Amino acid sequence: MSQTAAPKITGSSETIKHIADYAEFGKLDPELLLADAPVMPHLDVEPITFERAELIQVFAEIPMGSLEEQIPPALAPTNPSFVSWRGLHLPETPWGPVTLAETRLVCRAGFRPRVFLIEGRTDNAEAAKALAEGWGYRLRVADRVSLRRWADETVLDVEDEGRTILKVRMVEPWPTNGTSFGLNANVNIAHTPLGPKLVQAGADWTFHSADLGRPRIDAFVPEAWGRGGVMPTYPVSAVAGTADVTFREIKFVSDVSQPALFGTTAIR
Repeated sequence: MSQTAAPKITGSSETIKHIADYAEFGKLDPELLLADAPVMPHLDVEPITFERAELIQVFAEIPMGSLEEQIPPALAPTNPSFVSWRGLHLPETPWGPVTLAETRLVCRAGFRPRVFLIEGRTDNAEAAKALAEGWGYRLRVADRVSLRRWADETVLDVEDEGRTILKVRMVEPWPTNGTSFGLNANVNIAHTPLGPKLVQAGADWTFHSADLGRPRIDAFVPEAWGRGGVMPTYPVSAVAGTADVTFREIKFVSDVSQPALFGTTAIR
């Protein structure tokens, strides 16, 4: 009599026991990031929705092999490697109108694509404090953070200490529905009640209008964004639109010094 083999369980925590020697991970000492990282007093923040937010996201390639030195050991580099700038204008929030600009690096946490926040700027000090405590956003208040949308282009520019430290644009817009946008969750480094962690800060998007377009990088000063060495070499893509965006509750945090595949804790 033939016997039916027991089903093989896949996708569980037991699926992977070790990581191959050839796998690559970040080499940046987490202590360099934790010195001035945000402090999150708790991890049970409630989701919050911002209606009619204006968005721009621009990607550019950075030199292959340079990403490892810019991310902690919990994260894995991608090849090719990219820097991502995201701008958000939130017209109505509990803290008043808010405009944000973020410089982020595309990477992987375990198998999943993520963007690691290097640093951000905002024009609203109350929002900077709330977003740092609730979602681990490392933000500084700048002299001016502006996101403007016109029929033919969308422009994000940041001025701080008397100079323009970022100006990126999306030009020649082509209407779409937004479902093809790669809007991956942030991983933000922060001090939490569980210790130093990478905090997954995800968001949900419901678009009212959405455009694909050509990217333009008019100005970027790497050393003004917390870490030098991030040098864009080729603009890749740009998207912009208007959406209702919900900053989700915190669901996962990861150890900063071991691969996220093994060092991730579920919060909810």
